[in-house]
Amino acid sequence: MQYTLLITGSPYQTKACHTALRFAKAALKKYPESIRGVFFYEDAVLIGNNLSQPPRDEINLLKEWQSLSEQHNTPLYLCIAAAVRRGILSESESKRYESKQHSLADHFQLEGLGTLIDLMNSTNKVIQFR
Repeated sequence: MQYTLLITGSPYQTKACHTALRFAKAALKKYPESIRGVFFYEDAVLIGNNLSQPPRDEINLLKEWQSLSEQHNTPLYLCIAAAVRRGILSESESKRYESKQHSLADHFQLEGLGTLIDLMNSTNKVIQFR
């Protein structure tokens, strides 16, 4: 069984990113290739901002997602429209918008909704966390 995870809840206002991370870790521990991809949409894209700095006494969700991606080769996608609207730019997008800075964190990719559709069509289940 392969899953697509769709996360729409803000990493700072909801537990969506926390819960999805726990689910992904449990699923990948039992079935190493069970997560085909994780798509962050709406305010959930804030997770991919490399400039965010959580308090030192809290879990660093960005690093946790990066570690999961690195260990299990799990793709992490941010909706490009939602990310750009919130100031999260890749190097190529920063050039496109004539910005001198980029803020997309490592292991995250900016993708359109077509990627989400492809994920949904190529997995058995889609689980949304909001």
